[in-house]
Amino acid sequence: MKKVLVIDDEPGIAQLVSWCLDSLGLEVIQASGRDTALQRARADEIGLVLLDFDLGDEDGLDILPDLRREPGLRDVPVVAFTAHDSRRREAIDSGVASFIARPFSGSQLRATVQSLVAGSP
Repeated sequence: MKKVLVIDDEPGIAQLVSWCLDSLGLEVIQASGRDTALQRARADEIGLVLLDFDLGDEDGLDILPDLRREPGLRDVPVVAFTAHDSRRREAIDSGVASFIARPFSGSQLRATVQSLVAGSP
């Protein structure tokens, strides 16, 4: 089963994402910030990362280089997943595979995730 790492400091978001992606057969794992995200990435084989920008004291985009240094995440698609639509260009320039503005629809999330995990092993 492919795993999606949701990096968001709101626990309910991971539950909502899990509910939306259930039909795709994906397991959702939640991390609240840099340290837990890196721990989860080292412990599980991740197929996709959904990364929020507003993580309390952390900026999600600041975490992106750390994720890319992890051997298991180097080539894993990262989706910016945030209410800060004004940072869309910054996110794309930083190398994210896609951008989902919150609030989002379940169908939008499923379509984006499915297109990114379809070709991965």
